[in-house]
Amino acid sequence: MGEHDDSDKSTTRVDRNHSNKRSSRRSRKSRGSRKWLKSPFLWLGLLVVLALAGGGAFFVLNSRGDSASASDNGSPVADSGSSTDATATTGEVPLASSTQQIVVEMSLEEKIGQMMMIGFEGYEPSPQVTSAIQEKHIGSLVIFGRNINSKEQVAAMDASLQALAAQAKQPAKLMIAIDQEGGSTRRFTDIGPFYSEPMIGEMGSEAGVAAAQQQASSAARDLKKLGINTNLAPVVDVSDGWGSIMDGRSYGADSELVTELGGMAVRGYNNATTISCPKHFPGHGSADGDSETTLPTVDLSLEAIQQSELPPFQQVIKEGAPMIMVAHLSVPALDATGTPASLSKPIVTDLLRKNLAFPGVIITDDLEMGAITASMSVGEAAVAAVMAGNDMVIVGHTTENQLLAYDALLAAVKSGKIKEDDINKSVTRIIEMKKKYRLEK
Repeated sequence: MGEHDDSDKSTTRVDRNHSNKRSSRRSRKSRGSRKWLKSPFLWLGLLVVLALAGGGAFFVLNSRGDSASASDNGSPVADSGSSTDATATTGEVPLASSTQQIVVEMSLEEKIGQMMMIGFEGYEPSPQVTSAIQEKHIGSLVIFGRNINSKEQVAAMDASLQALAAQAKQPAKLMIAIDQEGGSTRRFTDIGPFYSEPMIGEMGSEAGVAAAQQQASSAARDLKKLGINTNLAPVVDVSDGWGSIMDGRSYGADSELVTELGGMAVRGYNNATTISCPKHFPGHGSADGDSETTLPTVDLSLEAIQQSELPPFQQVIKEGAPMIMVAHLSVPALDATGTPASLSKPIVTDLLRKNLAFPGVIITDDLEMGAITASMSVGEAAVAAVMAGNDMVIVGHTTENQLLAYDALLAAVKSGKIKEDDINKSVTRIIEMKKKYRLEK
């Protein structure tokens, strides 16, 4: 027992010595650590590391925000609606930094010009359209048969128009549009699409799907060779059958088939990096007249509209349609006031922008059509259209009405009737679309 006791005492002394030595070392280390903590070089180094880390994170996030991610089908632009989730409830498009800078530097007159699409007379730029581009800053044009003599002439004309925009230092190239639907509405007879939409609809689902996409891509390539970067197509109205105003232009009377074929057509245009414009929202197929001459009525129940008329538009939005055209129709189930759809906030903003979460550019049908001019001036209609939520208005024929629309929009913003913040959002959508479809200046 005594030997074990002495051993325990000895061991205890050794342990205490080791413990004291370790405590002494820890104390010295602690004092050393405190010296380092007081060192200005340590804190300067930490600040540099944090700054670099923060900059890297910002670069990654900014790169993600600026990149245009392709869709699952491989289209370089089919994700035109990539901000759909963010806009599902507000309809607002987040400003990309480069586009924001462009919009901030634009005058109000330049912004209004970007929001208008106009037509003109002749086979070459007229003095009127030259003035519109260079003095009114008009950013989009629409070509009709009156502008077409030959493919070579159209290509030269479009090149001259783009040169005028470049000389005027516009923020992007001109959007040059055409109605090349196929069938009864086509400006060229010798370029695609060679099958009309009704013919494609009659092919059925399997053959029709392939034809719809192929024809859209083919038409897009042919048009781009002529300097036309936008096709005001496809028609995704559901025909009401024989005698319908859209019977010779629509894919047919089967809503599911129209939905499928319209979506594939948009995919075809996107694959060819060409702006498409599905029309005529919220559905012209059941209208009781022609909006060229009068304001037609779509006398369908809300349930019927939801089940038949809207699915094609929902599908083209899903496919990444960059632009949708709104029709001049009275649709009491959607707006009991009878206001034309193109001028109706419940239809343009509440339904298309918010409920269907469309993040792209909303454009009116031509404001010089009888459905509008029978009850108001083109200037009044332009203001009403923008207040309803449209980003762009078409005034396709007369210089007088084009100037009326331009001046009315300018005056409405200056008076506060239209908020310039809303103008900025519209112009941002337009410039973003032009950039995505490679229309940078």
